[in-house]
Amino acid sequence: MKVIAENRQARFNYFLSDTFEAGLSLQGWEVKSARAGNVSITESFIHLELANGKIWLKNADFAPYQNGVVAEQERRRNRQLLLHKAEIAKIAKACMIKGNTCVPLKIYWTNGGLLKISIAIARGKNAIDKKQTLKERDLAREAARTLADRKAY
Repeated sequence: MKVIAENRQARFNYFLSDTFEAGLSLQGWEVKSARAGNVSITESFIHLELANGKIWLKNADFAPYQNGVVAEQERRRNRQLLLHKAEIAKIAKACMIKGNTCVPLKIYWTNGGLLKISIAIARGKNAIDKKQTLKERDLAREAARTLADRKAY
């Protein structure tokens, strides 16, 4: 598994519960751009269309492929996520609860050569929770340093 793009802010801004693996409906130049690693999902989000049962990845930035026709390449177009109906229903049910949303976590290549996206059901953190996360991260970093110093002797 080779990670192409990761949304690190999602783990800091949200409590993540269920994760799902979905395929992406892409055009040819987008696949070539992803192979080059020119993808960003930091500003992207997941949009659910409950009327027709589709889930979309919106605002993901796929940089234009240099050797392709530039006029036909739209960087931030909506891309459909490929999931089973049962998974779509489970995501829709979870997102109907107040405070829950669906966020993209990372885009990666599988060992079989398929491009996948990892999405998660998330609940937003408030400022106190974010400070607690920073404090836990600092304590873990300090403990690792102390342990490394003891191993050096």
